[in-house]
Amino acid sequence: MLAAASLPAKDIFVNTPQTTLLLKAEENKPLHISYYGEKITDAEAVYRAFSLWQEAYPAFGLDNNDLTPALSVRHADGNMSTELVYQSDTQTKETNSTVYTITMKDKAYNFLVDVCYRAYDNCDVIEAWTVIHNNEKKPITLLKYASAYLPVRQGNVWVSHEHGNWGAESYITEEPLNPGIFEMHDLTGNKNAYFNRPNMMLSLDGKPQENIGRTIGAVLCWSGNFRFTVDTQDKKTHHLVAGIDDANSQYTLAKGETFTTPALALAYSDEGKGGVSRAYHRWARKNNMVHNGSALRKTLLNSWEGVYLNVTEDGMIKMMDGVKEVGAELFVMDDGWFGRKYKRTVDDCALGDWVTDTDKLPHGVANLEQECAKRGLKWGIWIEPEMTNTKSELYEKHPDWVVCHPIREPRTGRGGTQLTLDMCNPAVQDFVFQVVDDIMKETPNTYYIKWDCNHILSNFGSHYLSADKQSHLYVDYQFGLIKTLKRIREKYPNLVIQCCASGGGRVNYGLMPYFDEFWVSDNTDARQRLFIQWGTSMYFPVNAMAQHVSASPNHQTGR
Repeated sequence: MLAAASLPAKDIFVNTPQTTLLLKAEENKPLHISYYGEKITDAEAVYRAFSLWQEAYPAFGLDNNDLTPALSVRHADGNMSTELVYQSDTQTKETNSTVYTITMKDKAYNFLVDVCYRAYDNCDVIEAWTVIHNNEKKPITLLKYASAYLPVRQGNVWVSHEHGNWGAESYITEEPLNPGIFEMHDLTGNKNAYFNRPNMMLSLDGKPQENIGRTIGAVLCWSGNFRFTVDTQDKKTHHLVAGIDDANSQYTLAKGETFTTPALALAYSDEGKGGVSRAYHRWARKNNMVHNGSALRKTLLNSWEGVYLNVTEDGMIKMMDGVKEVGAELFVMDDGWFGRKYKRTVDDCALGDWVTDTDKLPHGVANLEQECAKRGLKWGIWIEPEMTNTKSELYEKHPDWVVCHPIREPRTGRGGTQLTLDMCNPAVQDFVFQVVDDIMKETPNTYYIKWDCNHILSNFGSHYLSADKQSHLYVDYQFGLIKTLKRIREKYPNLVIQCCASGGGRVNYGLMPYFDEFWVSDNTDARQRLFIQWGTSMYFPVNAMAQHVSASPNHQTGR
């Protein structure tokens, strides 16, 4: 009997127009990364340089347990070690990209991981993610399931990252990577761009510069909890692991189930931070990573700083006249227009009761839409569909729809009453879709919706998830939200939707494929906006940043 022939080792060049990620695939061995940088064609020159030789998706259990793994699994029999080796690979051509899928299998179990890369033809960005398959006989538990791993040659490497708070988002911090662990993460559950943002740049030639120096960017396309770890142990390599934060988020896969991690978008340039920024801007605009990314945005007036919750029919019409006078194109009525049993005169009630307050608007929202049209203006409206208040008809009818374990009394947020709806629940997903659908049915010429989110995922727990899947909450909330947004976009592809979260709390590429723009910050002070928008522009194009002309003195700073 003849022995089966071994497959030859294979070099896989993941190429964009000006960059290359080089992989080595060998039968019965782990997939390796040996290079990421400017475009190359000679793999042997890389190997002769002994630059990098690291597993492309390191799993916990055998080698290198002293380093942060990308994957950690408890198999069906309780074993926590995983040994992945190359099985096969494919390349699939898409409209503006090529997808490389390298399948690895555990040596002992019918457990597979697809390590995937999408290399774009129209920009220098490579997306990396994994698809995890449980073909074992019983359920397995994912303990850690990062999107991607990237080794970087150790040297005078600096990291640029963003941090902030309400009214002071996206301030840039730059620091050298020293031996030890550098880490940034977010645990809010649904507003992951407030404090630390899911983006970083690594400057390989010392202190970051705008237009020169080899620079790598990493952006996680996710709106939930995240973790970026750079593990440096004086072994010639910085080890970057990025993905969903696994804290309190162990994820069970039944037999036959798969789990797809969010993409980590990588960019490389020898033109400094600016070169990486431009790569991300092109990627977002040309590939709809911002919805309708190449479209022009209209100038608008939003009612919020003019009247806050004191919405009236006459007041809105007077504002429309002002919009017309200054030559703007769009008028948006913000919070305060709704409520039946509970009137939205203060911010402690009525979220979820999306019916017109006829005391404020006796002729309804449809009349205001028509008044806009008479003036040649587009019409827009504010909603916060993922939220409710304890003082609302919705909460009285569906107290089991909020994020909270059934045995706990929920802790409230804004106004002492605000709670978050559980997007894991298909009934809640239907409700949120219906909020948008009802608006479009009542006022079919609505051009613009401002979608807000003013509370985090406190009250960990779910009425909907079973006892053995409570740890799925942080992840399944995002899956449910994205499923709902896809449904909205399928029906209303041309509706302009702004992503707001008490300012810039949701400035991320997990949600922006479904939103046309985001609200940069509640701080509209012109001078402070320079710093906030400068930081934001590291990764996001200017046409995605929404701005309002506001009052003087400014309401946030008094300047």
